[in-house]
Amino acid sequence: MHLAFGYAVLGLGLLGSLVRAHLREKRFFDRPTLARSRLFDPLLNLARWILILGGLFLLAINSAVVASVTAVALSLLVVYTSFIRSVWYQTRLIRRDFERLRHSQPAVPDRDLLYQMTCSRHPRWGPELVEQMLLDFPTVDELAPIIVKMEKGFRGFRPG
Repeated sequence: MHLAFGYAVLGLGLLGSLVRAHLREKRFFDRPTLARSRLFDPLLNLARWILILGGLFLLAINSAVVASVTAVALSLLVVYTSFIRSVWYQTRLIRRDFERLRHSQPAVPDRDLLYQMTCSRHPRWGPELVEQMLLDFPTVDELAPIIVKMEKGFRGFRPG
């Protein structure tokens, strides 16, 4: 019974992580009114971590082995997710996609392939933005890290 309660609290914390990811994917004005507040993201993160650590604590009270195995599994999940979302790995995937596109359309210039690939990957970016990106970063090796960094997004300008 107590293990189930620990896993329920842990599950609520993980659900908070899903809510956070879902809301971060939306544009600012597409988010619910409550989620547009300056304090919403920090409070959601705080609640999420309290629930996750609280769930692990409840598991540890009942069984140290179960809590350890769960903590290791969560840690491996975090490491895997961090690797998959890393700039290095995502850049590698973009280069691979570009090479596939180049082999499927050998007569098309690289610039046109980069334009086609970027527009198909991000149709909401608009042709002006993609054109400017290609002017600033004309090769796939230069463009790919910028695409990945833009995909990650940021919550406004942070000076310093």
